[in-house]
Amino acid sequence: MKNRKVIPHPYIKERLLAEGMDALKGKRYKEAYTYFTQLQQFNLNDDDVDMALVVCLFEMGRIKEAKEKCEQLLARGTGDWTIYISMLVHLQQYDEVIAVIQTLQQKGIDCTSLLPLLHFSEKMVRSHQEQKKKQYEAIFESDQWTAQLRVLQQLERNVVLHLVPMFARYLRDETNHPAVKTTILQTLKKEQVTEQMTVKKFGQTMTVVPAYLDERKQEQFSEQVLHIVDQTWAKQNPTMYEWSKQIWIRYMFMIYPFLPEQPVQQWADALHIYVQQCENGEMICTHPLVAKLYEVEKLWLSVESI
Repeated sequence: MKNRKVIPHPYIKERLLAEGMDALKGKRYKEAYTYFTQLQQFNLNDDDVDMALVVCLFEMGRIKEAKEKCEQLLARGTGDWTIYISMLVHLQQYDEVIAVIQTLQQKGIDCTSLLPLLHFSEKMVRSHQEQKKKQYEAIFESDQWTAQLRVLQQLERNVVLHLVPMFARYLRDETNHPAVKTTILQTLKKEQVTEQMTVKKFGQTMTVVPAYLDERKQEQFSEQVLHIVDQTWAKQNPTMYEWSKQIWIRYMFMIYPFLPEQPVQQWADALHIYVQQCENGEMICTHPLVAKLYEVEKLWLSVESI
């Protein structure tokens, strides 16, 4: 038998709508939801029915579904901004509440009734930022290097800008981990932070502005050393070359933003000696540059699991 299209009774819309609205007014949301979904199934729903479904979903605790449906209605030019913003508050998406209300204000829409929600959301965002700031300060004032790197990998832009003073303190403390300092500088450079800061690493001091850090000199020096090493090992022992390359890249990362003081050839020789000693299972740090490579590699291994 062929599938036949079900034609609803001419008055079914009025009946289902009346029953649904009656249940909605009586706060019987599951019952109301049943009536409104029947209207959907018969393609008899309109914007009012869809908005009523949003209210039912919201009151039934299906907040994310209600939010998605409300967004669809708003995209069509219908829906209710007050209900939508209330859902954002319920979901504790305070940043989004602020962004939505500010966008509406920019469009010239009267948001007087929404101002209490705006002020509440701003207060919650400030409170959350202050709480997170205290948590981060506790981590960065400790010697939990791996935890510090994890935090830096997860930070959002607005949080980074609030933590600039803390990062400045960290960078000028000689006892803090150089890998963390490098990651901080890269993070601040990415966010175009223009505050002047003092960096202390391996007995050296430099004043920098993260936004203006230029990595080209470091890259050029690194490439020159690797070019010499390449001539020695790349063909006769590719494994040793790759090992040397990784060790050198790590070294340059750890001393950033400083440059090695000795000539390129001396560093290539030291790298060759260091890798050969590692290969032979012996570590004789009589060569000063080999000793530096050993020191930095040891520091790197303390956070290598990140």
